Amino acid sequence: MTNREVKLILESVIEKTKKSVENEKNYLRELTDDRHLLMYIEELQSENQPLPEDCGYESYTDWKTQIEKEIKASENSLSRIGTEKAELVAFEYFTANAPDGV
Repeated sequence: MTNREVKLILESVIEKTKKSVENEKNYLRELTDDRHLLMYIEELQSENQPLPEDCGYESYTDWKTQIEKEIKASENSLSRIGTEKAELVAFEYFTANAPDGV
């Protein structure tokens, strides 16, 4: 495979990766919201408050487990985005600097 062929492939990969990286702010916001919600849940539970009627869960344990899963998913997404940022640098460097004829 020539550098030109690789560059053509990487051009579409770069665009897809940039779109993925654009979601970083959303994941950060979700992560912050979920962490605050988890603290709120723990506060309600420690005060022996009944579950809010509209929470949709049967127990504090179920609710906390779901929020912890969502936190983990956001953390994994942010980690992936960190890798994608590094890949973007490498891909863009290659497409800008590799000679076409090789």
